[in-house]
Amino acid sequence: MRRLTALLAVLLASACADDDESAMRTVTVTSASTITVTETTATTTQSTTIPAEEWTGLPEPLAADGTLPVDPFNAHAERVDESWERDVASTAREFIGFEELEAPNVSFQAASGPEGGGPTSASLQLDGLLDDSIRARRYDLTLMKRPDGTWRIDSAFWSQRCQQGHGHQAFTPERCL
Repeated sequence: MRRLTALLAVLLASACADDDESAMRTVTVTSASTITVTETTATTTQSTTIPAEEWTGLPEPLAADGTLPVDPFNAHAERVDESWERDVASTAREFIGFEELEAPNVSFQAASGPEGGGPTSASLQLDGLLDDSIRARRYDLTLMKRPDGTWRIDSAFWSQRCQQGHGHQAFTPERCL
């Protein structure tokens, strides 16, 4: 939403910059996620819809080295104005797509510097996963609070623990059997 105003200004400026007086451009914002630009000339009408990028969740399969991409999520968070952005636990849950995961045991821990300054380390652990080979998955995030009170994820890693008899029992990104 924050960048919508800037995008709208750029689109309007480009509509006014054309020397062809027989063409008219109309910019229509139908929602925070869709912008339609319609150009009408004496003979044709052309419409272009520009969807705002949505956070579609973590890529599957997860990276073998345990790293998780944070830039697409941070870009999404810049475009929206949601209540989850102001709470570190909710930001972590939104990032991993918590609503779509089923785990009977969930734990969350976060630690910040003195008086909340500096980076915040957060860990979200899902245990008792309904999976034949994976028992638990953990997501470790480093976040910074922005001046507007929202959270930005600086880095993220995942690891997992296997079911008994299906591989390692330590948290690592190694695959389970």
